[in-house]
Amino acid sequence: MNPDVKEQELPGIGRRYELDCIEGGTAVVVIHHSGRRDLYLVEPGQSEPEAALTLTDRQSRSLGAILGGAYFTPAVVEEIEAVIGDLLIDWVTLRDDSPGAGRTIAALEIRRQTRMTVAVIARHGETLIAPDPGEQLRAGDRLVVVGRREDLGGFTRHVVG
Repeated sequence: MNPDVKEQELPGIGRRYELDCIEGGTAVVVIHHSGRRDLYLVEPGQSEPEAALTLTDRQSRSLGAILGGAYFTPAVVEEIEAVIGDLLIDWVTLRDDSPGAGRTIAALEIRRQTRMTVAVIARHGETLIAPDPGEQLRAGDRLVVVGRREDLGGFTRHVVG
């Protein structure tokens, strides 16, 4: 279950779900054993709902599909999905005998040689996000690399060995 959603059993009725809204207030959904759904909007500091809506099971599923983007995907989401569709994010760990161990990101010319980017270095419980080119890589470093899938092999040969 999503940690943002509070869930509660309603004996003899069904289940209740609460989700905090961006503008404040809470959206409350009660799903009855009959399939009926009650949707309430409760404003901050209020005990009575500001708005209420009752839907059948079928109407609820249609509204859920609409909210989930099944009927319409915002343009910004399409743009992000297009970029992420070609994006590879992967983890690699340097060994003692790795070609990159003991050398800096700049000296290895990682981006120029492999077209990949070192986004994060995890080292002994420390996390270096967007490390500087002068950062020296060490055996045992776990690197988060970003790039295209077809470039990972070249990166692995050049840096990990």
